[in-house]
Amino acid sequence: MKAIKGIPIWALILILLLLANLGWMSWNLYQHAEYDAIRAAYKHFKIEVLHTNNLSCIGLFEAKTEQPIWAEFSRGGKLEMESYFFQGKEIFDVALSSNRPPRYGVFFRGPEKSVTWWLDRGGIGSFTERIFYDTNCDVSKHEIWYNQGWQSVDRRNETNGIVLNGQWLRLKLDTNGAWTINSTSNQPSQ
Repeated sequence: MKAIKGIPIWALILILLLLANLGWMSWNLYQHAEYDAIRAAYKHFKIEVLHTNNLSCIGLFEAKTEQPIWAEFSRGGKLEMESYFFQGKEIFDVALSSNRPPRYGVFFRGPEKSVTWWLDRGGIGSFTERIFYDTNCDVSKHEIWYNQGWQSVDRRNETNGIVLNGQWLRLKLDTNGAWTINSTSNQPSQ
């Protein structure tokens, strides 16, 4: 066999075959990588779509345990809420409505079944309300952020209020989404 500038022809053919093989393996890996990733995702996750009473939900679930990971709720094709889960328990919600900033709620789980729900009910980008639930899922404490501090909510006649200086004051959300008192419709202390 002849040599090309000191390289035997058989070595040159071997190098070309090796390069062709590496090229073929790279192309094959590239072609099947997306399929393999999708197939692996199908083994670990499943997606479910539910429809009822004009409410639609699409959810991502862990395939083995069937616990939810993420869910999106829409009504009439318009997104209303996204919920995020950890170990099958809801931990974070983002609620959307027309011409308003998003509102969010975070669930902090305590021992056994107690939960604290922190809310941005007015969509101001800050927590404005927190509700404490005991192990029986009953409200044990309800507070709102008012006047640079947490104030206990005192519910009377199906209406939320706070007691300041011995006087019960009715609560309302102002146009900025912060809690305020409604001075015109306060009820007498009971």
